[in-house]
Amino acid sequence: MYSTIKVKTGKCIDCPRDAPYRPLIAKRCQSHYKVYRAKENAEKNPKETKARKPLPKISKKKAVQDAKYIAAKIQFMGKPENEICPVTGQQTTDVHHKKGRVGFADQWARINNITLLLDERFWLAVSRDGHRQIEENPSWAKENGYSLNRL
Repeated sequence: MYSTIKVKTGKCIDCPRDAPYRPLIAKRCQSHYKVYRAKENAEKNPKETKARKPLPKISKKKAVQDAKYIAAKIQFMGKPENEICPVTGQQTTDVHHKKGRVGFADQWARINNITLLLDERFWLAVSRDGHRQIEENPSWAKENGYSLNRL
């Protein structure tokens, strides 16, 4: 213990008068200081913690994007050419995103801030069964033009 800080020594204010000089902390010897701090901490009122708000399930930005997507999807599915699934011939219920939903398709989309989720150039109206078939057979879907490379 080679330190430039000198340890303060003296008589503890809680010890009897005839006690020897000892190292002090806040005018108390080590044993009395621990008791003093415990008493001080017990008297303090614990901080009242506020109940934290739970994290939202989706961000505000995503909620706005989802609202735009739902409106565009309803309009897209209402067109006469999008009523019959090209894969199964059934009534359409889903929108398949040929290039995925994340990111931008090209520079034009990036400039106009149109993500793949909202880019109708890469949408395909399909039935639930047709959508499942496209997702389960990606090589077949790419051969038939139902999916595109995402790169």
